[in-house]
Amino acid sequence: MNQRISDASCELLGGFFATFAHTTRMRIFCALQKAPKTVTEIAEYAGVSITNASQHLRLMRDRGAVIAEKRAQSVYYRVADPRFIEAAILIRSALPQHYHPNTEQALSRSPRGTRTVPQPS
Repeated sequence: MNQRISDASCELLGGFFATFAHTTRMRIFCALQKAPKTVTEIAEYAGVSITNASQHLRLMRDRGAVIAEKRAQSVYYRVADPRFIEAAILIRSALPQHYHPNTEQALSRSPRGTRTVPQPS
């Protein structure tokens, strides 16, 4: 890879990655990887209250990570750009041997229930 990241891009990326620096926001992101969901569905998936999920979604929306769309009486959230999912999968594929070798085992023991975590292809 011969591409370089400029200083300005580093600042931009730092702010964007800070959006996902909270585990609940990553769970929300993972909840949205296949289809849009309501805040109630997201809260259930992430194992948090609706109020807490709403607060995280507001921050994620403000930072451009998710988009809110009103449909009839409900608001559905979706990932703003499918490339964000692709990037998460790419980053995740680099983590097992370099970051935390027991990530999958830790997730399988999680009391919050079964979640779909982006997996390398």
